[in-house]
Amino acid sequence: MGGLRERWQALRERGLSTQVYLVALAIALIGPGLLFTAVLLVRYASLERTRFEQDARETVRGIALAVDRDTAGLVSVLQTLATSPRLREGEFSTFEGQARAVTGTLGLTLSLRRPDGTQIVNTALPPGAPLPVAGRPYDADIIASRRPLVTGALREAAGAPTYAVAVPVMIDGAPAYVLSLSVPVERLHQILLRDLDPGWTTGLIDRDGILLARSSDHAALSGQPMFEALRGRESGTPGLWEGLDRQRRPVLFVETQTRITGWTAAASIPKDRVEASLRRWVMAFAGFGLLALAVSSVLAVRLWSRVAEPLQLLAAAGDALARGQPVPRVSTPIREIRQLADVLADASQSLRSRIGERDAALEEQSRGLAALRESEARFRHMADSAPALIWMTDAEGRVTFLNMHFEFLFGRDAASLAGDRWREIIHPDDLAAFEAAFWAAFAARRPFRAETRVHDRTGAVRWLLCEGVPRLDDRQRFLGYTGCNVDITEGKLAERALRQNEERLRLALAAGQLGTWEIDLRTGQQRISARSAEIFGLLPRSAESWPAETLPAETWPAETWLRRVHPQDRPGLETALAALVAGESDYGAEFRVQMPDGATRWVSAQAVTQRDTIGRPRRVIGIHQDVTERRRAEDHLRLLIHELNHRVKNTLATVQSIAMQSLRRLRGQEAESARGAFVERLIALARAHDVLTRESWEGADLAEVVAGAIAPLEGPRGRRRFSATGPALRLPPRMALSIAMALHELGTNAVKYGALSVPDGQVAIAWSLEGCALTLRWRESGGPPVSPPTRTGFGSRLIGQSLARDLDGTVTLDYAPEGVVCTIRAPLAEPEGAQGPAPAPSDEQRFEDRPEHVG
Repeated sequence: MGGLRERWQALRERGLSTQVYLVALAIALIGPGLLFTAVLLVRYASLERTRFEQDARETVRGIALAVDRDTAGLVSVLQTLATSPRLREGEFSTFEGQARAVTGTLGLTLSLRRPDGTQIVNTALPPGAPLPVAGRPYDADIIASRRPLVTGALREAAGAPTYAVAVPVMIDGAPAYVLSLSVPVERLHQILLRDLDPGWTTGLIDRDGILLARSSDHAALSGQPMFEALRGRESGTPGLWEGLDRQRRPVLFVETQTRITGWTAAASIPKDRVEASLRRWVMAFAGFGLLALAVSSVLAVRLWSRVAEPLQLLAAAGDALARGQPVPRVSTPIREIRQLADVLADASQSLRSRIGERDAALEEQSRGLAALRESEARFRHMADSAPALIWMTDAEGRVTFLNMHFEFLFGRDAASLAGDRWREIIHPDDLAAFEAAFWAAFAARRPFRAETRVHDRTGAVRWLLCEGVPRLDDRQRFLGYTGCNVDITEGKLAERALRQNEERLRLALAAGQLGTWEIDLRTGQQRISARSAEIFGLLPRSAESWPAETLPAETWPAETWLRRVHPQDRPGLETALAALVAGESDYGAEFRVQMPDGATRWVSAQAVTQRDTIGRPRRVIGIHQDVTERRRAEDHLRLLIHELNHRVKNTLATVQSIAMQSLRRLRGQEAESARGAFVERLIALARAHDVLTRESWEGADLAEVVAGAIAPLEGPRGRRRFSATGPALRLPPRMALSIAMALHELGTNAVKYGALSVPDGQVAIAWSLEGCALTLRWRESGGPPVSPPTRTGFGSRLIGQSLARDLDGTVTLDYAPEGVVCTIRAPLAEPEGAQGPAPAPSDEQRFEDRPEHVG
């Protein structure tokens, strides 16, 4: 090393000739030129290989996208069929018709199975043919995951391999059936043949490594395992391999996975085709490099001092270009070198920009296409599954899309209503107005909303609420309308019924001259109508006397109208209102109101409590009615009845006095008996009058009539001698008096000759209602033996003749040895007076023995 340094130092001291410098300069010029050309060739080779690999990956991705798009379409068809109402309703024959129509278009075979493998529909067999009970090994995975499934290669007993696309049929949130399509792998073969580059071999491999389809030798290799030698050596780029094909030729093997199926899409490219283009460009670049070196050598001889530095800079720029870095510009007086340097700098910047833009555009395009396909499939599935009517138009207003709910509601294929044929379902009376509203909104490009009537599949008229909004693209260009129609028939019917009910209520309140009032329990606010305000004297009555409820309700403080209530009635009214506001009970009362002119008015008020959905009191609603005239009439009637009762009692007392004066001079046992019988009959008649008086002569309860008639005949206290049973029944006044007199005569005879003449004797009185006729039976028991009388007395004639005539019925007296039985049958003028089968006054009315009282 030391000897070389010494010799170089001696050479520098001696100096070098010009030829040496020229040779050195030529070498210096040729060296950077050759290096620059080599760098360019290497960089170009790398870029060309990268471009080819990118194109190969894009081709394989295109195959994967095509397979995913085809599979997504089959899944969408199955999901659409899975939402068919026929499956939920169990109409498998109708569903089979739909399925055969769909599979006939697709050229595929469809199968519907239960989770246990029982087949319900199989389009591969003729209609009505026996269906095998054979499930599929993938059914359990579908039931468990509740998601669509695409299988790998399936080898049947005979024939080419197939693969299956299956979805679960969800009913009430649970998988009820499995719906699948059997797809021949020839379908995939046809996809592979689309836009196939010459010399390339493409294929699809399932998740188990089985070859599904191949662009060449498909029939022979379909269903065979993948040729593993294709993945010989992995390159630096993911998804690229260098290996050997089945003919042992070197190939570039490119693969990627499909998104939906999980299969592998692959392509094998002979390496001679990969390197053919590169070899042509290498030869071209080599010739250009030699020419450039020759020119550079000539110029270097003359301009070696000026060219050396720029060329060195250009050589350094070549390394930056190879690394993908920006190429700096070179400052030199040599125009060509400066222009070359500028071109290289611009080319480097443009190349980097284009590569970035291309990669970004390809990625964005791939994402956009995938999102568009997914969005379109999701929209169609959602639209067909929605219970509403969804539609779309084009920019000219023609209908281009209708969901499947149109077919369900109108019984017509949705395609038959496309274009302008949707007018056929609009009610003729509404068509003109509906079209005018639609086209007015369409011309203005504004949202559309209208209600119209239509004829459904049964011909019935239904109401639809139609709404639509303009659809615009990214550049705000009008594309048409998207809309939704909702069935509002039930709401229309409810609205009409509400209006009719409100009208009926208004007329009823007006006819009854009733006022309304209400209390909001949340705020305590009270509202009364104009009629209620007039009843309380808060508003003046007009000359024409307005109908009730024709004016709106006004808000009045409670103390305003409560001050009008009579002081004696106010405490009870306030207590009842407090209980009503607390929601404890309903309300009904009559009270007096003091008018401004000093008059007193009677008011009837009733109210009920309205509750919310959980039972809490929310509002009180009631009515007011002026009942002053009715109360006055009732008071007058009560006065008249009391006066009549007083006069009747005075008359009976006069009759009794006259009878006593007339019979006073009679002597003997017979006269005493006659006198006693006459007085007792008057007393019985008076008791019956007492019962009717308590009821204001509007009738009497049969149980009270019986109790009054037998009260004087009761024995000593503690002994039961009478029993009375029968339903609650009100009798007209005349019938009550007649039955009371008859019971008195029967009791008198029983005391003298019958069951009541002995201590152990008993009498049973029972009555019943048969249709519109009353049956009353008197039965004696426990007395002395009975024999028919030899003569008929006044009492017997009163019972047998007068009673039958007064009641317009029949009276039967049976003198049985064990006791007298009297049966009275009489029609009721008012059969509705019966109040049910409940015995009155109890299940068996028994009377305790009391001291006998007559007079």
